[in-house]
Amino acid sequence: MRFSYLLYLAYRNLFSHKMRTVLTASGVGISVAFVVFLISFGLGLQRVSTDQITNLDALQVLDVSIAKSKLLFINDETMNKFTKLGNVSEAYPQVSSAAKISYNQSSIDGVVYGKDNNYLRLEDMKLYSGQKYEDISVDQAIINAATQKQLSLSDNDVLNKEITVDVVVRSELLNKDEKAKTFSKKFKIVGVISDKSAPFIYVPLHIFTDNGVVNYSNAKIRMDNKNDVNQARLQVENMGFKVSSIKETIDQINQFFNIFQVILISFGGIAIVVACLGMFNTLTISLIEKTREVGFMKALGTMRHDIYWLFTLESVLIGAFGSIVGVTLGVMTGVLLNYGIFALASTSGNQSVELFYIPIPLVLMILAASLFVSLLTGIYPARRAARISPLDAMRYE
Repeated sequence: MRFSYLLYLAYRNLFSHKMRTVLTASGVGISVAFVVFLISFGLGLQRVSTDQITNLDALQVLDVSIAKSKLLFINDETMNKFTKLGNVSEAYPQVSSAAKISYNQSSIDGVVYGKDNNYLRLEDMKLYSGQKYEDISVDQAIINAATQKQLSLSDNDVLNKEITVDVVVRSELLNKDEKAKTFSKKFKIVGVISDKSAPFIYVPLHIFTDNGVVNYSNAKIRMDNKNDVNQARLQVENMGFKVSSIKETIDQINQFFNIFQVILISFGGIAIVVACLGMFNTLTISLIEKTREVGFMKALGTMRHDIYWLFTLESVLIGAFGSIVGVTLGVMTGVLLNYGIFALASTSGNQSVELFYIPIPLVLMILAASLFVSLLTGIYPARRAARISPLDAMRYE
């Protein structure tokens, strides 16, 4: 029997009971839509989390510190060693110290960081307003939102305001046997970071070196390729320094979301099992109703494998219809919710995020998996139908 004719018979058999077929396919569709919705939600959260943390270039950057060691120092000689490591494209230091930050009659305690523009570039700093240092020879500063708020500076007039910073330089940042000291400097605010955690400011690194600082607090090293990060990390750790990378955070996030995805898929799998039970029930009832018809078909010379494929195609058709509807429903739900989030963020002035994300290859995989499960569900009823005896079938009431 031709495949096209078997497909026509399967279609005719299914839609001879339209309501039952539609309800069964709807169950499959809802379960598939639920799986698509859960997976797209998990992938969207993972994507938002990693995008918020870093960009691709940051995966090539290592953060180096001396931890609590009293024997190690990060100085110009150390920085020169870092740049000579294999596949290192650039390396820059930073200094951090406690400070008192003042504006008019307001004073707060915070942290001042000495960083040049190259370090800020590797840090992938995001400015809320203003710009980076124009010229390192000019006394300019970038503050964060917490500093701005506690100094009572409004968004309209925070830029170009002059603040006074009293810096406490620790002894370990100075030459050997030199004691801790303080210095005071005035800075013009040129930029604001949206960070609201605790007060801090960024100033050019030369502010510290001009005041006797010879040892740095931290350093950033950038590789030519992210595949060289692990090798460079081992080399720096062998020198005794503590090394960390944003790649570790990304790997931990991805590991967490992989487990989260498994949990979500497990919940979706329960819905798929329930839908398969409904499909199995529909196919079994269809077999019972068509027992006499199958007997007559066999008596007229229809082959067993034709009967087998007839009932298998019924299962596949239900699965195909339900899967297509389910995937479409799941994807459209995610798109509409993303649009709603975007509209809400636009009206409230917040940053929009794509909370639901599902790539096309994954959509195709879900469709293929749904069809495969439908095929498996129809195997038992199809085999049972193929084994029916023509005489027993025609005597069946």
